[in-house]
Amino acid sequence: MKHIRIFGLLAILGLFGHLQAQSVSPLTYGLREAEDGIARYRALYFAHVAALEMGATVDYTGIDTVDIEIPPDFASIPLGRETDFKGMVINVTNHSRHGALFSLTQQALQLEISKATVDSRHFDSIPELASGWHLLVLNDKHPWTERRGYGYKHYRSDIMVVHDGWGMNEPIAPWNTDSTVLQASYIPIDTALKTFRNLTMHRAKGCTFRTNLISVSGQYNVLIENVHVTTPKSKMIADGVFSIRNSARISFLDVTVDGTYSGYGSTRDYGYAFSLNNLWGAHFQRVEAHGNWGVFGTNNLSHTQLFDCNLDRFDIHCYGRDAWLKRCTLRQRQTQFSSMFGTVEFDSCRFIDCIPVRIRSSYNAYTPFNIAMYNCTFELTPRYHSLVNVMLLDTADNPRPELKEKCWPNLTITNLTVVVPWTVGSLNLFHPTGALKELRREFGYINEVYVGNMKMVRPNGNKAKVPLKLSSRQFKTVNELKYTVE
Repeated sequence: MKHIRIFGLLAILGLFGHLQAQSVSPLTYGLREAEDGIARYRALYFAHVAALEMGATVDYTGIDTVDIEIPPDFASIPLGRETDFKGMVINVTNHSRHGALFSLTQQALQLEISKATVDSRHFDSIPELASGWHLLVLNDKHPWTERRGYGYKHYRSDIMVVHDGWGMNEPIAPWNTDSTVLQASYIPIDTALKTFRNLTMHRAKGCTFRTNLISVSGQYNVLIENVHVTTPKSKMIADGVFSIRNSARISFLDVTVDGTYSGYGSTRDYGYAFSLNNLWGAHFQRVEAHGNWGVFGTNNLSHTQLFDCNLDRFDIHCYGRDAWLKRCTLRQRQTQFSSMFGTVEFDSCRFIDCIPVRIRSSYNAYTPFNIAMYNCTFELTPRYHSLVNVMLLDTADNPRPELKEKCWPNLTITNLTVVVPWTVGSLNLFHPTGALKELRREFGYINEVYVGNMKMVRPNGNKAKVPLKLSSRQFKTVNELKYTVE
């Protein structure tokens, strides 16, 4: 304790000595003299606190590798607008407590607003939103749906960007409904770019608590660039390497995640590289991430883009709108959705031992959306040789009126190359799984399935010819179904 008090005094003296500085270095706050991992963590922490007080940046020049240990009184290191680690490597040991090593957060302020005003997107009559830039955070206190078999209810959220009283984007679904119980808040935002870049974090073998890299909340226009995180095999679960909440225009560029805390052996294992909730305009480019469970765990996402990514899995667990994946490779699992709206578009993507789209059953929320695939390649395997897997739970209606109808998506496919091994005898566009009584129900929304210019080849490149089926099992639709194969 005496050592910590002395270190704190040195940090305060260092702060007063650099009030006029444009940048501060952790070396000034004891990093060079630190004799253990906890002291090195504190040097980083005090440097960032001082930088925020001064309105300065933290300068990592001359710092190559830092071994830190998370202390019992751990707090996330607060970030300013620009953080460039300049290629630094952090090795983290944690036997103290779960938490994010770095944080960029802003609290929301409560706001009274009507549901009709939200859907109108006109907020000039609301004094708090009439001028300037704000995030409008919408939370529905009435459950959107209950996830069966998991013991929890899902509550939908939306995020809107408001500029001078005008909503720049629409909510995922209407809020002016009888079943919606609206709770709103707002966050004044700085539209300038915030950056977090050029860092590698290795989580040490044998850690007993999770150290997530960064937590972001209440932010607009953030770039996370050239960041790499590795995690050794561990029995820990519930990972969230990047935890992002209530934010808009969040970009990941050249990010690699090798392993996650997602357990091994149990069917209830879970853990994600990207734990995302209530985002609009999230963008991922040249992201490669692999983990035991699957690397995306998201809810309440709107207008999500993934370009040139290599992933185990992408999903929006519940409540989303519009996703665009371009030149992405997905392998061994699936892209998963429930309560999805708008369009899920795949452009020049490759699916390797993977279900291109799986619609979850556990939320019992089959909402109307469209699937479009252009110039993609689908490598079939004996277990995965259907484009759209509609998981069916039972015939019970969802008690929420907005989710009563069970909708299937429209499907448009153009220029699809199908790689067919000799062990696979057919390709299904749809593969419904469930009891026979569920398939006797008439499914809504779907009215058109189009396939144009499909090419089937063997793994050696020779031409293949196997049956193309609309569905592995018969199903009924409320609307007349137009099915076209050209």
